[in-house]
Amino acid sequence: MPDNAQSDEMQRHDAGWILSLRLLLLRTPLALPLVGVVAALLGGAYWAVVVVAAALAAALRLWRMMLCLLLCAFIAAFHEGQRLRDAARAAEACLQRDAVEVEGTVVELLGYGCLLRAEAWGVTLALRGEGIPYAEGDRVRVLAAPRTVEPPPVDGMFDRAAWMRSRGIALEADFIRGERLGHPFSWAAVRGYATGIRHALAERLMPPGTEADARRQVLCALVLGARELAEPGTLLPFRRGGTLHAFAVSGMHVVMLAGFLWLLLKVLRVHPSTGRVLLLVVLAAYVIITGFSVPALRAYVMMATLLLGLSLRRRVGLANSWCFAALLVLLVEPWQLRSAGFLLSFAIYAAICIGARFCLREPAWFGPDAFIPPRLYTPWERRQRQADYSLRGTIIVSLVAYVVSLPLTILLFHSLNPWSFVSNIAIAPLIPLVMSAGIGLLLLAGIPVLGAAAGWLALHAAGLLLALSSWLGYLPGACLAAEAPRPPQSAMVLGTGFGGSCCVLGNPGLAIDCGNELTAALQVEPALFHAGYQPSALLLSRAAKGWAEGAKVMQATWPSLQLIASPELGTRPLLLEGRAGRFTLYPPPAELPRRPAANGAPIVRWEMPDGRRLLYAGDASRATWLQLPPEARQADILILGKNPAQPLDDPSVLQECGASLIVLLPSAAESLLQQQHAPGGARLLRVGARQCLPIP
Repeated sequence: MPDNAQSDEMQRHDAGWILSLRLLLLRTPLALPLVGVVAALLGGAYWAVVVVAAALAAALRLWRMMLCLLLCAFIAAFHEGQRLRDAARAAEACLQRDAVEVEGTVVELLGYGCLLRAEAWGVTLALRGEGIPYAEGDRVRVLAAPRTVEPPPVDGMFDRAAWMRSRGIALEADFIRGERLGHPFSWAAVRGYATGIRHALAERLMPPGTEADARRQVLCALVLGARELAEPGTLLPFRRGGTLHAFAVSGMHVVMLAGFLWLLLKVLRVHPSTGRVLLLVVLAAYVIITGFSVPALRAYVMMATLLLGLSLRRRVGLANSWCFAALLVLLVEPWQLRSAGFLLSFAIYAAICIGARFCLREPAWFGPDAFIPPRLYTPWERRQRQADYSLRGTIIVSLVAYVVSLPLTILLFHSLNPWSFVSNIAIAPLIPLVMSAGIGLLLLAGIPVLGAAAGWLALHAAGLLLALSSWLGYLPGACLAAEAPRPPQSAMVLGTGFGGSCCVLGNPGLAIDCGNELTAALQVEPALFHAGYQPSALLLSRAAKGWAEGAKVMQATWPSLQLIASPELGTRPLLLEGRAGRFTLYPPPAELPRRPAANGAPIVRWEMPDGRRLLYAGDASRATWLQLPPEARQADILILGKNPAQPLDDPSVLQECGASLIVLLPSAAESLLQQQHAPGGARLLRVGARQCLPIP
């Protein structure tokens, strides 16, 4: 009998567990189909997940769920497979020729070109070129030169190939010439009209002549999603502080706008059923005008599902509407599974829901006792309860969202923001204020008194948000690379294109050259940051035009960076010492002509703590080399470029140096680049135009 009783108890336990799982799946019937779609898009061994999920649905006798799962998985797999086959066919047809003629529709304008949907191949091409004279929705015939996409020199820098995969782009080509064939009505044309409306609305927030005002750039980006109007310097504090999501129109913006509209409709005494329809129409227009981003689309689909359920008097669960929005996006655009917007939006929203549910169950931190009925609260106790819920919700939701987003930001961006948890809590009260003030300025701009008042409030609110984000973004350790710091005796050379280069010696150590503002912002600073370097000094080897602006970019990331300009060295060597060793900077002779500009480059000698010696000759002249003391000309490693007037690639110079390793910069002479070994048997290493080379 006891054995039978124990067996019956186990059977009841198993039956209860199975019933609970069945009820859970019935409450979120789209969860298993979403799992199947994700597994099918990942492909390979992940198809086993589809089989297990289908078997689970069959075991629980959820036949319709099983059929939905299999149907969605095969549709997603077929869609993705067809896209990959089309991309392979287009690549095979294009890369065998120097130029191809393509007919298609412009689906999106970019800062450097446009995206073209090719009709013959059924794929999307990225056309690069300044001043492409087309608008979204134009049907065009273009002649373009296909180009290969190179990987980034350092993990964490902008990866164009990964960006193309996340946007469903098959090829990249340089625009040569083209002609406009018409402007038929299409979804791309609708998005083009929406872009025109966004730019017209942006002019109300940013009138002509105020484009340089960072506060107006914040307003345009936050209210309208017009991030293209914001300068890199405006975006940098938000990126460093982990609050860049405020610049992307997301679910937060859609929900805020929905709240404003719903209050307005209630004030106007609009019937709820009519108000829901108006709300969905206005929000749909807002989502399209602001760029139709995935986070905004997710919020709109979930809100539309909720309002439709209220109208039909059906129960709608947040989890099921979340699954429905994800399924809708992945079945239409399966490549979104690899995009940062999709992953962060859906993951963080799920974390926010979990945090909000936990917040409601968490006992009060302060305020009235939970056992006291709310009807007995005094006015002071009601305010305490509201403050408790607000503070508790902000902290718990921000913490859960931070924990979920942390591994994704490391995976996607190779960086982490330790202060972003605090930063998001700090800016949380300001974002609704900036949003409401910006919307007020949109509505009231042009009205004499009200417009001026709305503009004053909007600008001051945006300025406060910008100042707070700037302060938070530059706190010590606000933005860290996911890569471990390099050892003190590490060195690296980065080719920046057009014969330019940047070299960093030691960590923390000496960085040599950074290029102009664009090169420093897009190549040098990200490469050093993600490679794990933190330079303590920056040497500008010559008085090149624009290099001072590049130095400002470097100093924005490393505020304590010491700037050393070659023309200011004087005639005596400059000595720098640190944890990485001793650096001696030998300036060129005072009588040496400064034409060509490479004559002004100094020679750097690095004595490492382990006794090794490195000479950075770069593009310095032979006259600068000859003024070095004889013992300073000897080194284990030599970094060599090219001086057009007095080159240093002479065999006698290389033999005198006695280096066992010679690193050739992109500017090095062709005679050396074509050799395998230097005189004396020294090994040669070459740095490519867009290559990062660690120096052993």
